[in-house]
Amino acid sequence: MIPNEWDNRHKLWERASVFLASDKDPWISSAILDLSWAERSIIAVEKDVATILRPFQKKPPIERSPQAVSDLEKMPAFSECRAHSKLWIMGLYEVCRVIIQDVKLPAAEPLKPLFDELAAVRVPFAKHEVRKIPVGKHEDGKRVLPHFPDLCIPLWGYELGWMVKDYKYDGISPDAPAGTFANFYVSRLNFADKFLRISALQM
Repeated sequence: MIPNEWDNRHKLWERASVFLASDKDPWISSAILDLSWAERSIIAVEKDVATILRPFQKKPPIERSPQAVSDLEKMPAFSECRAHSKLWIMGLYEVCRVIIQDVKLPAAEPLKPLFDELAAVRVPFAKHEVRKIPVGKHEDGKRVLPHFPDLCIPLWGYELGWMVKDYKYDGISPDAPAGTFANFYVSRLNFADKFLRISALQM
């Protein structure tokens, strides 16, 4: 169980920073702790967003009109949460990239599935397109689709997230026609919880 309060979460980030420490790159631990300190202010904004969403979530789906969603998205708390969350996700992506691809830290092996999800989100956030299909599949891996994740307010929760297109999420068949993509929902908090569950609770 990952706590919601930052003080207790920070203890898990500290454990993760020790568990994933490496002599090859002495700055990894600091980078992991930076994610925690950045999360401290984001959690406060996420709580504001949850408060705003509670009455909205009680409305039937038919009342969740595009205009109502648009009005919600214009609120400062939403804009702040969206901006910081996107940057935080890209920060987590970079930490995972370094420990998995650059340092090749054995302790980071269980984080590979999470890193794969982060990669599917990072490309549209940074490049505004779906990540390339691997070489050897569909047009030599060069096919990309212009895309920026849609801001999403799920019916079942009080957090902001995004619907992201990806070419292989949920095991799309390699034989599927070129341009076959699936949508999947992501959120900053879910990424953070997965990282802590793998790297802090398994010590």
